[in-house]
Amino acid sequence: MEALRELHSENCKRKYPANWEEHARCASREMCTFLVLNISSLQLIPVNMIAYRSQYGSVNPAGIIAPAIIATSVSTVAGLLYAAVRAGRERKKGVL
Repeated sequence: MEALRELHSENCKRKYPANWEEHARCASREMCTFLVLNISSLQLIPVNMIAYRSQYGSVNPAGIIAPAIIATSVSTVAGLLYAAVRAGRERKKGVL
């Protein structure tokens, strides 16, 4: 949260030097991209799923690693593409 606060205050001060406090309630493109990255939750090793599969007697509890990496990578890339497309549309419209 501290990183988002710092990013937001710097962004507002840069874009609106005179009255940046009035614009303190809107999120910047960088903040939205950061949020998308956090929500997509890229996991390299899904420890909880391995533990559940082991607990319930799976023959190969670690067999979930490759599909999990692929699925979370796809969700992260999809989120970043969405953020990039959204930012491109806003640039064309002239929105900050």
